[in-house]
Amino acid sequence: MIKNYFKTAWRNLKEHKFHTFVNISGLAFGLATAILLLLWVQHERSYDRFHKDYSRIHRIIPHLDANTVWEGVPGPLAVYAQSVPEVEAIVRVMEGSGQVLATEDRSTVLDDFTVAYVDSTFLTLFDFGLLNGETKPLFPNPNSITLTESTAKKFFGEDDPMGKVLQLRGENFTVAGVLRDFPDNSSLAFDAVLPMAHYAQRFTANGGNGDWKTIDTDLGNYAFKTFVKLHSDANPETVGRKFTQLYKDARNGESTTVFKLQPLADQHLVSVDGNTSAARMVQVFLLIAILVLAIAAINYVNLTTARALVRAREVGIRKVVGASKVQLFLQFIAETALLFCFALLIAIGLIVLLLPLYNNISGKQLHFSLANPEMWKVVGYSAVGTLVAASIYPALLLSGFQPLQVMKGKMASGRSASLLRKVLVVFQFSIAMVLIVATLVISRQMAYMRKVDLGYDKSYVFSASLPDAAVEHIDAVKNELTNHPGIVSIALSNVNDITNMDNSTGDLDWPGKPENSGLIISQSLIDGNFIPTMGIELLEGRNLTGTAADSNLYVVNEAAVRAMGLTPPYVGTPISFHDRPGTIVGVVKDFNFKPLKEKISPLLFFNWWTGNRLYVRTTAAEAANAIKAVERQYKKYAGDIPAPFRYEFVDQQFEAKYRADQRAGLLFNIFAGIAIFISCLGLLGLSTYTVRQRVKEIGIRKVLGASVSSIVGLLSSGSLWLILISVVLGTPIAWWTMSNWLDDFAYRIEIQWWMFVVAGLAALLIALLTVSFQAIKAAVANPVESLRDE
Repeated sequence: MIKNYFKTAWRNLKEHKFHTFVNISGLAFGLATAILLLLWVQHERSYDRFHKDYSRIHRIIPHLDANTVWEGVPGPLAVYAQSVPEVEAIVRVMEGSGQVLATEDRSTVLDDFTVAYVDSTFLTLFDFGLLNGETKPLFPNPNSITLTESTAKKFFGEDDPMGKVLQLRGENFTVAGVLRDFPDNSSLAFDAVLPMAHYAQRFTANGGNGDWKTIDTDLGNYAFKTFVKLHSDANPETVGRKFTQLYKDARNGESTTVFKLQPLADQHLVSVDGNTSAARMVQVFLLIAILVLAIAAINYVNLTTARALVRAREVGIRKVVGASKVQLFLQFIAETALLFCFALLIAIGLIVLLLPLYNNISGKQLHFSLANPEMWKVVGYSAVGTLVAASIYPALLLSGFQPLQVMKGKMASGRSASLLRKVLVVFQFSIAMVLIVATLVISRQMAYMRKVDLGYDKSYVFSASLPDAAVEHIDAVKNELTNHPGIVSIALSNVNDITNMDNSTGDLDWPGKPENSGLIISQSLIDGNFIPTMGIELLEGRNLTGTAADSNLYVVNEAAVRAMGLTPPYVGTPISFHDRPGTIVGVVKDFNFKPLKEKISPLLFFNWWTGNRLYVRTTAAEAANAIKAVERQYKKYAGDIPAPFRYEFVDQQFEAKYRADQRAGLLFNIFAGIAIFISCLGLLGLSTYTVRQRVKEIGIRKVLGASVSSIVGLLSSGSLWLILISVVLGTPIAWWTMSNWLDDFAYRIEIQWWMFVVAGLAALLIALLTVSFQAIKAAVANPVESLRDE
């Protein structure tokens, strides 16, 4: 019986090739698109969930005030955890990028490594695989190092790395373990980990931080990413309040910092300040996947119900000869299932073919393997959901025809099916309207962020870190570079990335400062050339000179004087910065030194010592020569560190901050286009069938003198009215959706009325072109062909 169902289904699919082609194409593109989107969504949501106890692991986040949230916490919280019974384990992490590692004999020196100092409890909280070594203790002594598998191979090849020696910052470390490479869905990823005990020794040897001589007593340095594993019955809010109180007690009540716990599983998609833009993008992509599948299912429903009149006689005859409603229902389900299998196979082929391109656009390394159980979940949910949505109603409709009514030519269900088709078309193109508006808004927002006036000139400026020996001879280096014809100006600073200056402090006092003030101000060491080199506008007072006379002089931005509540003139205002009394000597215009999702915050420039980050302004024609000139100075003073010279252009740093957003925007545009294409594919099939149903009517009208344009208008008007309704319904949805999306940006475009006009006209034009193709074809046909049998 089942075999007969599929044989009959196969014959029917072969007989109606155009109908079969449109349905399979729509379903295949829909499934391929949805599965690719769901792969991306699954990967984004899988971050850090490979840890066995991820639901019990939280990150401690300090809220210094209502507007200031930092990523690190003071070291003593690891000590306080011993008096918090809900805490099972705690680990501190301090990471550094761009590190140079070398073998003991310095025969191999490699750079650009990310290393982290971690507590010995690191593998107690996290399930990173240890290939060699011991979990307890992870570090036998403070001069141990644990490498990842790929890092070990870079230095020692296939040799056993255990017991070998590597150098970091001139100190020797013995390899005590080898970790598996960190998964690509881990928020923590390092090339090597070292004992926190070594960092603690170095901190104390360097004099500590004022009166605090150890990291376990240093209450002022929010330097450590800190994670806690709680007991299964613990309340994270309660634990956060306990840490807050313990810290406040240690500061003798003089603290406004509130510590909160963020679930580890949220860390990738929710920033420390609660910004959920990444999580929203995942939700948007999930919604698009569902909508694409819905559109593909709607196409099938529309085309199948439109053909109901053709198949009504078939159903009537089958019922007359004894077929039951259940048998007919199963027959049509089998037909849909067979068609769906072909679509799924084509979709899998498209995925395999397009996945490399998709990974290149998305910046990820997604894998499609049917041997992966998680992959079957994605494919299974997509396939079964779409199959159920597309098959049930058409099967019920077709199997429910009454044979007596059919033989008389009366179709009671025709009107209701027609109404359903119209509703579904309106739904499809309402989605298309929303997607077109979203594409316009996202594209303009990304363009706006690239072109927005940052308050400084980022063009043709690159930066590079200088070795300590070069900093000691900085005057000679400056003289050499200043005389180079390709260099316009140079400056020194401790700012590694001007597009994200994240070094902040609350240690600022001024006359009239409120007792409860929680002002946090970004701090940057600069010389006298930094402000003019970067093109930052000085509004009041003067610049720093870069000499010893600047040791008690400060330059602040507009946001700082507003936050301090100062009144003009600002120059001459006495302040105390890190307990060093001084005076505001200048005020610069606000400029964006943080990502554009954040508003401009207070900033202070000072000059107590010489920075090691060189900023060089050059020209387009001389950029290569300027880079070579700086490289020569780097190598001249690099000594026995043959690590490659590295530099970064400021505009490239800026672009990198928004690369993920730009990739997501590009993916959105591509998938929105595919969703609209699938909608048009369904409309094409529907219009083709409608034209075929009215072919004799068209022939009669032409014989009676109807023009081609009038026939095209007649055949197109019904669909265009539906599209117009879609535009009206989709407009408020699009406005609400994109307004919410733009709320995540401190600097954003405004949604303009013309965007909805353009989107509406685009939807109408797309629909008109789709419908008119078949309408024109029918209107210009010879009426003799359609009326020869009358």
